[in-house]
Amino acid sequence: MKNHILNLFLPILIILYGTDGKVFRVSKMECRSLDPSFTYFETCKLTRRENGRSSLYVNQVILYKDPINDIIFNLGGFKTVKNRRFQFLNETLDYCVLGQLLLANRYFRFLMTPLMRFSNINGTCPIQQHIIVNGFSVDENTVKEIPIPNGVYMFQLRTSLMKKWRTVIRVYATRVDKYSE
Repeated sequence: MKNHILNLFLPILIILYGTDGKVFRVSKMECRSLDPSFTYFETCKLTRRENGRSSLYVNQVILYKDPINDIIFNLGGFKTVKNRRFQFLNETLDYCVLGQLLLANRYFRFLMTPLMRFSNINGTCPIQQHIIVNGFSVDENTVKEIPIPNGVYMFQLRTSLMKKWRTVIRVYATRVDKYSE
């Protein structure tokens, strides 16, 4: 039901407001472990480059020693207007069942296609290593296809490992026409 509402709402939003915004200016990133005995973040860093561009660095250490074959991702997108957040995206994906079809899901494709170039994530299950994202560039060449209008947004990626929510990563960004020159 939620997917049908989203599939209806997103095209209407695009028609009403257009997709003039071409880039995201990232202002903040937060990584939180919900179970530090299972996993923790060694690195969670945002570096700002020239003219508003930025890079994201994450090193998630997994303390669980056995292969993990139960992984659920939940991707949420929120538009911030004044002091309120309106959720426009709430997609959940079973990574181990649909990992190979990850790029078939249009919302995860926007996130995962550029992310896989900068990380050790390979789309297969089970995982046995730490998760490393080394310099995921947020610029006009990576996430420009996300069809949302200019504004302030928060993107949230929650991860469930072994049937329990373990991590939350939030990225706060502003959609703008272009980076400052």
